[in-house]
Amino acid sequence: MNPLVAIREFDQSIWLDFIRRQILINGELQRRITDEALRGVTSNPAIFEKAIGGSDDYDSAIRSLALQNKTTDEIYTALAVADVQHACDLFRPLYDSADNVGDGYVSLEVSPALVNDTAGTIEEGLRFWQAVNRPNVMIKVPATLEGLPAIRRLIAEGINVNVTLIFGLERYRLVADAFLAGLEDRVQAGLPIDHIDSVASFFLSRIDVLLDPLLEKLAAEGGEKGALAQSMVGEVALASAKQAYQIYQEIFSGPRYLALKAQGAATQRLLWASTGNKNPNYDDLKYVENLIGPKTVNTVPVETLDIFRARGISAHRLEDGVDKAREVLRRLPELGIDLEELTNHLEMDGARKFNEPFGKLMASLDQKRQQALTATVVPATLSLGRYQAAVDARLQQFNARNFTTGFWNKEASLWVPDAAGQQSIRSFMGWLRVAETMVGAVPEIEQFVHEVKAAGFKHVVVMGMGGSTMAPIVFKESFTKGENGLPMSVLDTTDPGTVRQIADAVPLAETLFIVASKSGTTAEPLAFGDYFYDRLRQIKGDKAGENFVAITDPGSQFVTSATEQGYRRIFLNFSEVGGRFSALSYFGLVPAALYGLNIGEILERAIRMMRACGAYGAVDHNPGLELGVALGVLAQQGRDKLTLIVPDSLSDLGLWLEQLIAESTGKEGKGMLPIAGEPAREPAVYGQDRVFVYVGYQNEADAANQTKIQALEAAGHPVIRILMDEPLDLGAEFFRWEVATAVASAVLEINPFDQPNVQAAKTATDSLMKVVQEKGRLPEGDAPKVTENGVAYYSAVGGSSAAEVVHSFFAQARPGDFLNLQAYLTESAALNESLLTLRTQVQEQLHLATTSGYGPRFLHSTGQYHKGGPDQGLFVQFTMDHPQHVDLALPGRSYSFGTFKNAQAAGDLQALRDYNRRTLRIHLGADAEQGLRTVLAALQAAPLAASKA
Repeated sequence: MNPLVAIREFDQSIWLDFIRRQILINGELQRRITDEALRGVTSNPAIFEKAIGGSDDYDSAIRSLALQNKTTDEIYTALAVADVQHACDLFRPLYDSADNVGDGYVSLEVSPALVNDTAGTIEEGLRFWQAVNRPNVMIKVPATLEGLPAIRRLIAEGINVNVTLIFGLERYRLVADAFLAGLEDRVQAGLPIDHIDSVASFFLSRIDVLLDPLLEKLAAEGGEKGALAQSMVGEVALASAKQAYQIYQEIFSGPRYLALKAQGAATQRLLWASTGNKNPNYDDLKYVENLIGPKTVNTVPVETLDIFRARGISAHRLEDGVDKAREVLRRLPELGIDLEELTNHLEMDGARKFNEPFGKLMASLDQKRQQALTATVVPATLSLGRYQAAVDARLQQFNARNFTTGFWNKEASLWVPDAAGQQSIRSFMGWLRVAETMVGAVPEIEQFVHEVKAAGFKHVVVMGMGGSTMAPIVFKESFTKGENGLPMSVLDTTDPGTVRQIADAVPLAETLFIVASKSGTTAEPLAFGDYFYDRLRQIKGDKAGENFVAITDPGSQFVTSATEQGYRRIFLNFSEVGGRFSALSYFGLVPAALYGLNIGEILERAIRMMRACGAYGAVDHNPGLELGVALGVLAQQGRDKLTLIVPDSLSDLGLWLEQLIAESTGKEGKGMLPIAGEPAREPAVYGQDRVFVYVGYQNEADAANQTKIQALEAAGHPVIRILMDEPLDLGAEFFRWEVATAVASAVLEINPFDQPNVQAAKTATDSLMKVVQEKGRLPEGDAPKVTENGVAYYSAVGGSSAAEVVHSFFAQARPGDFLNLQAYLTESAALNESLLTLRTQVQEQLHLATTSGYGPRFLHSTGQYHKGGPDQGLFVQFTMDHPQHVDLALPGRSYSFGTFKNAQAAGDLQALRDYNRRTLRIHLGADAEQGLRTVLAALQAAPLAASKA
């Protein structure tokens, strides 16, 4: 048997005298708990100095905390507390187990600078206990004379205490007395004592390190004393330990303890510390094998733990040679050695040996803190031409009313005057500081990634709609997969062809499916989850849930169903963070981490931007405010088509910006429409409703786009440039644009956090699905105006041919309008090319802004703008047949993915018509690619002409 496991037969617990973030994340600590019967962890300032100062594991967290104006001490505390919390969580199942007695603890030591400060020790002990907020943490307090009353007080407060730096037997008696006195104080106060644990850490190897040279010197002098001294070399530490154990048995079988035991008190177990061998002449397991006995703990460093696992022998030896041990201690004075005096020296030296590395660590942290404060954010260059004066005037107004301060104080009156609207705004402002919270969650997420990879998963599929998937798409397409990341697919459409493509492309049994739904009621992700859960159940039976992860808000119905289905993990996001503002929450960062990205660095860049935007004090220039005011003012002056131009490496950033900006601002007949995916063109094809935004990289030339941007700027169009240094800067850009969108909404005097018109399409879809459930199929719609070459055209405008219907539809266009192509199709390269051709023709001939989106994805993004924004849209909806051999049944439902998608298309079309929007539906038949080519031919038959009105 593994000696580490066998030692449990003798009721001794092995704790690890080491902690570092890497072993928490990579599964090493969990492996030792599971395979080696590890029962606890101790830490000290020297250990944290090696972990934090001797690695780069913590650097992004240090910089993130520094940017938040945390002091060096606050940074250390945050890092240490986070590691201890994480370790406590790993040990929590052991701590909670019915047969556990005194184990599952993780120790956190008060500052060594407080070694002679009773009040300071009590204050910090209470603070650490509250900060860790785990019942299985122990606060380490030194056994100095000043520490003794602190031990008593903390025990009386119900805090678990690991008493450290015990070297002498008399001091040990005082430690035990302080423990018992603390319990008695608590009983007298009428408080329970049945869940309080304490250990007394007796330090061993340092005793021999100090005494052996003295004994060896006496031994070298020869004679009777020399012989006695020689017999004691290497024996004093073990003798002290064995005698301490005798004292332990005496104290904890006496009447004073027994009275407390009747109230539920546990004993204060002895813990053997400093058990790593420091003398090469001794056996490496000297302080382990010789001290095995019941009701004790041995905390060992990693190297000693591994040696014991390899060749240790477990046997009860703690009470072997007790008489000899007593004799060694009795005769030391004959050699002129005052053990009590020397152990007092060891106490002072021990404190110094912790204080020195702690000071070194704090100096290192302070240096990193100072460096972090010099970090800057990428500037946005605004070339606004004749609009600059209006933007400057509005910016001056905002600054005069202390907008930045009010913004961070969540003063909802900055946006709307009504009480209900203000309450809505306040309840969705959690995104402002979610990056700070997520810095603390990074180790948890990274540990999960290691767990997933260790379990053998080879692929990740993120399934959701809108804000649940937009950020993962950007991460996937804007970054190269990390060295240790997993390939990732994103499913955000009910199109059966796309669902089938993913199902056929991934190794189902080795794929982790993330079902992401903020509300837990969104129909599409729940349908995705049900479909793939059913597929996995056919493969893995009752273990299907191991392949699923949920990301949702606390209290959602999805939590219950995911728990019942045995999901591997449920990440609870934040109810006060709306979906489109959730890129820097679990929704964005869990997929990013699985893809192998450094999410700590991404968050650090976001916090840099938070700092630049005034999160931690006054700033001269707030980049989020300046961009937002510019966008809002430009929109008010007719420049409301925010046209994004990016290099190919950032081609999907527009998807995220589309939802953020369109859904936040498109309401009450106002708003900014993001235009993504339009190739940059010469100035002549653009109307006067554009503002151009270029987002790219400093070191990426992108000459063609840069030339076009310069020409547009020269032609008098407002141009904004943001040049990032590297993809990690997207963390900062996510936050900049979130702030800018909220600020622009304040300029427009609207609530950026509601979506009052999104429900219209959902309601219409729900009505149609009720018909499906009752009759087995969708109701018949209107007859087409024209059917040609297998393509049907549905429109309110007239025409006797396809070309006439299409041209009559576009004849409704007015200056400042936009075209929206809604493709309820299975995405393909050929369709993308045809849709782009259509956009290009409309742009060239009508000078309209054009947008395009695959349904039902856009319903959760630009869908709000389509119904709630200005009546400027011409909406062309493309639908197709879903043959039975392509369509997919939905488990537990009477309809298929194809029917669901058709209902969403019909529901959206009905909602648009209810808002009196100009619509044209084109049904392409079974071959969407050929059908779309037919439509293009009809368009090209004659030039398009807009209304002259």
